[in-house]
Parts: sequence; C-alpha cells; structure tokens
Amino acid sequence: MMNEFIRIILYLGAVQGLLLAVFLFSIRTNKISNRLLGLLTMCWGIVLLTFALIDKGLYEKFPHLLFTVDQLIFLFFPLLYLQVKYLLERHTKFNLYDLFHFSPFVISIALNMDFFLMTGQEKLEMIQNSTRYFDVLEMVSNEVIAVQGVVYSILAIRLIRSYQKKIKEFESTLDKSIIKVLYIGISLILFSWTIGIVGLNLEYLNVNVGFDYFVYTYLILVVVIYIISYAAVKSPEIFKLDIDTIRDHSLSFKTLISKSKDIKKDAPQSSLPLEDHQQVSEDPVLINLNERLVDYMKNEKPYLNPELSLPELADAMEMSRNQLSALINQLHQKNFYEFVNEYRVDEVKQLMTAPENKHLKLISLAYDAGFNSKASFYRIFKQITKMTPTEYLSTL
Repeated sequence: MMNEFIRIILYLGAVQGLLLAVFLFSIRTNKISNRLLGLLTMCWGIVLLTFALIDKGLYEKFPHLLFTVDQLIFLFFPLLYLQVKYLLERHTKFNLYDLFHFSPFVISIALNMDFFLMTGQEKLEMIQNSTRYFDVLEMVSNEVIAVQGVVYSILAIRLIRSYQKKIKEFESTLDKSIIKVLYIGISLILFSWTIGIVGLNLEYLNVNVGFDYFVYTYLILVVVIYIISYAAVKSPEIFKLDIDTIRDHSLSFKTLISKSKDIKKDAPQSSLPLEDHQQVSEDPVLINLNERLVDYMKNEKPYLNPELSLPELADAMEMSRNQLSALINQLHQKNFYEFVNEYRVDEVKQLMTAPENKHLKLISLAYDAGFNSKASFYRIFKQITKMTPTEYLSTL
C-alpha cells in the first residue's frame, strides 16, 4: 500500500499538471515549445493520478484503463527533449520528421492491440493469469522507457550546452533563468531516473530493497517538471538559434571582402583559417568598418544595455549580422559575448577611479556598466583581469 502522504502529493501534482497544461497552451511566446511542455504536463498529470489510484481499486472499477494510461509514459521523454529543441532553435512550425520520436508509443499500442480489444472482464482475467507474451512485452516496455529516459535526457543536456556555447556569438548576457532551470532540472531527472532503473532491474532479479525506487523517482519528476513549467510561464521569448545557418558554415576571406558592403542579415559565421587572418586584418574596407565599430562602442556605449544583442548592435551600426560577427571574430579574435563584456569591465574600472563613486558598492558600479547580475560580474571581471573586483580596487 502506498503511503497516504505520498498519495496526496501525487494528487496535488496531477491537478497542478492539468492546470499548468492550460496555462502553457495559452502563452504567446515560445509557442511550439510551450505547447509541447503543456502536452507533457498533461500526460504526466494523468499518469500521476492513475498511479495514485491503483491500490484504490481503479482498474477493478475501470478495467479498460489497464495498460492504456501506461502508454503515455512513452511520450514523456520525447516531449521533454523536443520542448528543449523548439525552445532553443528557430522553427516556425512543428517538423513532421520529429514524429519519429513517438514511434515507441505507436509500436507499443500496436503490440498491445489484442489486449485493448478484449472485454473488461477478459482484461481482468488476463492480468490475473498473464501469458508469457504479455509478461515479456511488459518487461521490454519498461526497459525501453528506461533507456528513453537516459538517452533523451542526455540529448537535451547536449542541446542546452551547445546553445550556451553558440549564444555567445549573439548575446552579451547569458543569465537566462529558463535555460538554467532546464539544465539543472533535466540533470536531476537523469539522476533520479537512473536510480529508478536500478530499482527496476533489481526487482527483475528478485532483489528486495524494501521500497519502490520509482515512487521516489516520480516524486522528483513531479517537482522538476513543474519548476520547469513555472519557469516557462514566466520566461520571455529567448533568442533562438538558426541551426541550419550556423552549422558547418564557414566564411572565406574573399567572401568576407566581397560582402563587406552588402550582405544579407543572417547568423554569424565561424572563424577564418589562420593563414587568411592576416589578409583580413589588413584589408582597408574591413579596417574602416572596424574603426566605425570601435568608435561607436566608445562614444555611444551600447554595452550599457544589459540585454544588448548582436542583431541589435548590427542594426544600430547599419551592418549585417554576418559583417559584425566576422569583424569581431576575425579582427578582435573574440566572440560577441567576450567583446561586449570587455567594454563593460573597462567601464567598471573607470567608474572605480571616479571620486564621486567612492561611496557606491561594487555591484552598483557593475549595474551601471551593463552587467545584470552579481555572479556574472564577478566571474567575467576575474576572467578578464585575473583579479576579483575587490582585489583590483585595492590596487588603485
């Protein structure tokens, strides 16, 4: 019998999941990813409610629910992975190729079709006197779901890491709460799911550990998935990467020169080969563009805007995104994130030396220079100066 306290938590989680699904479907930003997350919370709410009611005689009263709700678990991790994918990448509509991720769900329904077509009484008798076919099918299904949890969690984490790396070419601030919540949440899901798999296989080996691992795994998943959902509800539209444009796309020296006056706005390009860098740095057209960029950064100080992005700066400079990115990557040997934050660090240094700022705290100076959090300020300042802000201040 399930602990009554745990049952109440599962009840609350189920209700919360269904309510969150409604909210997520109504959000106008990140539409595809939030609707996928809405489907996920709805499925999970149904599974939790069913799981909580099993030992209350649910299947005896409604035998046609046998194995039906269980199929929804096949949707859980593909939906989680696709939610991350569509949150981070630029898509105007759902890609039909992604339906392939739901093939285990479809296959499982097909393999269980004989059972689904039975009468309610026949289903109850089948459960009491299960055939070898359904025993093996249940075991294989559990293992497939277990593998799904690990594989899709790892894929989602890799997507997030790749995004965090590539976004430095586009944005000057990386403190996106939804990204942090996703990374921590999915990492926790992977950890708890792994524990659940261990418990499942110990059960197959008839090793009695005294409690159900998956009860605690489900509880952790309840907490994590709803934290992610709340973060999604509160999160604004984030910068989405155009993966098809970025991936495996290099910019040659001649292309950079020929497009220096007129280039379509698009994603930034990767670095030039080392042998071409000297030629690029000596090109008079690019030197002129770079002078414009440096003058604009020094005189207009766009970096004081904590949310400054590559597209925004490119528009202000009347350059294309490719041009601006190429200038920063090739002539300054930095990505956009590093380029902008060096100006912010220099601004903080200047503010430190001003007598009128002596009464201000360092974090106030950091905010005035364009940083948006204490943690990012201290981390970036030390990366650039090799000293903490306090250590640097003591040297003045």
